Amino acid sequence: MLGYSAATAINGRATYTDLGNSGVAIATANIDDAVSDPQEIGFPFTFNGQPFTQFILSTNGFIKLGATPLSYPALLDPIESEESADVNIIAPSSYADLEGAADQTANPTSFRVATTGAVGSRVCTIQFKNLRDKTSASAPGQMNTMQFQIKLYEGTNIIDFVYGTWTASTATPLGQLFIVGLKGSGVASSDFLLASKPSSATAWSTTTFANPAPQFLAHFVRNTFLPDAGRTYRFAPAPPNDANVAVVYTLGQLPIPLTTPHVIRALVTNAGSAPLTNVKATLSITGANTFTNVKTIPTLAVGASAIVSFDSYTPTTTGNSVINVTLPSDDNEANNVASTTQMVNRALFGYAEANVPATSSVGFGATAGGIFLAKFTTNGARNLSVINADLEDARSVGRTVFAVLCNSTGAILGRSDDYVVTTTDIGSMKAFTLRTPAVINGDFYIGLAQAAAPSGTAAFFPLGTSAEAPTRTGTFFTAPLAGGTLTDAAASNLGKFMLEAVTTAVVTANSPELQRAIAVYPNPSKGLITLDIHGVAAKGTLQVQVSNLLGQTVYTGTAKNEATNSLNLSSLAAGVYNLKVQNGDQYTVQKLVIE
Repeated sequence: MLGYSAATAINGRATYTDLGNSGVAIATANIDDAVSDPQEIGFPFTFNGQPFTQFILSTNGFIKLGATPLSYPALLDPIESEESADVNIIAPSSYADLEGAADQTANPTSFRVATTGAVGSRVCTIQFKNLRDKTSASAPGQMNTMQFQIKLYEGTNIIDFVYGTWTASTATPLGQLFIVGLKGSGVASSDFLLASKPSSATAWSTTTFANPAPQFLAHFVRNTFLPDAGRTYRFAPAPPNDANVAVVYTLGQLPIPLTTPHVIRALVTNAGSAPLTNVKATLSITGANTFTNVKTIPTLAVGASAIVSFDSYTPTTTGNSVINVTLPSDDNEANNVASTTQMVNRALFGYAEANVPATSSVGFGATAGGIFLAKFTTNGARNLSVINADLEDARSVGRTVFAVLCNSTGAILGRSDDYVVTTTDIGSMKAFTLRTPAVINGDFYIGLAQAAAPSGTAAFFPLGTSAEAPTRTGTFFTAPLAGGTLTDAAASNLGKFMLEAVTTAVVTANSPELQRAIAVYPNPSKGLITLDIHGVAAKGTLQVQVSNLLGQTVYTGTAKNEATNSLNLSSLAAGVYNLKVQNGDQYTVQKLVIE
């Protein structure tokens, strides 16, 4: 067990202070793929359950605690290495091949170590100065100079990665893969604590942490999103008793009664250094709907996780509800509660919280195409004609996307027209209207398809995501552009795909006579509609109602039989609406499209 936890890891800012000439220069044979001799920390530092007084520095951006050499000097990826020598790793920048800056006169590369402070609270600072990432087969070098430090704290055994000023290269901006974090013995997933930044096109302030963590968890960088000077990732040892509500799994937009009864789940982890027993998790829902339920986890080993499924609940009132999952007090109070807001409505399915901005975005790379899909379930038949997708990443402007409806085999059941992304779309939900409305019942899959781009085109990442780590299984998928086998995206920890299904009730005309007697034109229109009604045994005037796809009434009026009636709906936004004409207990419904 590594002894460090994501629950106590912090992404923040501090002051980056260059060591200058203080401390000791660390000698390496060269400034590319070399390692140092063992260097002194200056005090015993406990890591992975053992004290260390020395470290070995690699010019590729990491250190190994202890005096035993790495498996070989040019090692780039100690985190994923399975060699027995490549353990006890502290890596603010690994995997990417680093070398000294190109201009050694203006930007000389150096490595230093300095131990400062009073006995008992000393700090060992290890500095990497003026490195750059090499051009690789997957990405051109993104940085001209990189500065960063490792700080080891006596007594507390806290570790800081502090990033200084980086300067960008002039290369085409592309994601460069780094692996950032800690590795203990490298035997189990709990021997890793890694920093996760799944999109290079996001600020470093969005980085999160995972433990246990898959060994391939990525921290992508690029020359247009540099670390702000002083950006600091802090890793603190786990306290003995620390139960953590890692994430709450539910719907951000829950339509009633289509998804009820509804089960909320939570992932609870033991982020401490001691086993836990009889951990009580309490679900509390307040706001438009109220509900409380308690579940007990009998045992939770160190580093283990458990998914708690609370009793199902049936919300009955539309509006926002706040969902809290709470654990009892322990040695770390900061992670005992997880909250999310749920919008209870009657038409909209969605996993992300309503009106909350994306935290990242996903795409299929430069030339490849594909589909990102979210699975939903309805317990009754509904019409689906509109799919909302959050469009992100300015590089998506001018690129082609479209929305799809799929079944469980990935076959495309319906799609929208192709759409070329515009500047005004970025950072907002875009409504895609299916060419033909579909009736859904049971499981259904909605998605955003990213059309393949011409060769030589830069990568783009159009679909917004909302952070969820670890991402739930069996919910978010990828598929080939033409449809086909669905691949669960949970292992990639991409988060919640920001997709919404807009549904309406399945309504059929209960009066064929009334349906035949009414002509509606033009349709589509700009909002000026003619209702031609002839041959109805009218019981007085006929009632006219127009509703949007959320089921909200946006127009009411009356119409006469044996007459040409005019409706002015020009004040309504462009979109698809339902027109209902009623004659006593008889009615007919049809679609209206306003352009």
